[in-house]
Amino acid sequence: MILNKTIRISVLFCVFVLTATAYGGQPLETLKPPIDKVLRILKDPQYQDASQKSLQRDIIFETVRGLFDFQIITKLALGKYRKSFTPEQLKSLTDVFTTLLGRTYINKMLKEFKNEKVIYLAEDLLTEKKAFVKTLVTRKRGDMAINYSMRLRNGVWSVYDVRVEGVSLIKNYRTQFSQILFKKKPEVLIKKLQNKLKECEAAVNAQQS
Repeated sequence: MILNKTIRISVLFCVFVLTATAYGGQPLETLKPPIDKVLRILKDPQYQDASQKSLQRDIIFETVRGLFDFQIITKLALGKYRKSFTPEQLKSLTDVFTTLLGRTYINKMLKEFKNEKVIYLAEDLLTEKKAFVKTLVTRKRGDMAINYSMRLRNGVWSVYDVRVEGVSLIKNYRTQFSQILFKKKPEVLIKKLQNKLKECEAAVNAQQS
């Protein structure tokens, strides 16, 4: 079922990509300070109490929206099926996909964060408006390479894909979306994501009660 398969790329995507506020300058300059800040928030003792988890989650999610280009990610994840969506359907899908990614993976991230550290390795400017940033996440269970595809638009760098050990976030969701859209209409995919979001929010509420 769509999005039921959880893989490491999704969790790390949320920890190390969806935690930065976008601004001008070079790509690496956009990633490093906010990532370091969020790692500090994850370690902050004031958020260890269960009553503070909702606040911690909301702060991270608001930060998430600053860097990640959800519109481009949604279009790339749809691939050739993008043409099947009306502008209204595309907006609906983008909205629910954005919220679902945040709710699902930030919640999982808060559960599984184990004091990982990030080493910033290199910044490759492919063109004036595209870049590839390489990092290494050091963990007790083994280091992991995470690379970011970024683009410059209106003077702001944003992430439009992330690869963990060579696995692309975009390709992962494109495969899942294609399996549905091959036989179903756009509204079916939108409905599935909406239902999945309700399940996710119900699970979060149950944890807080």
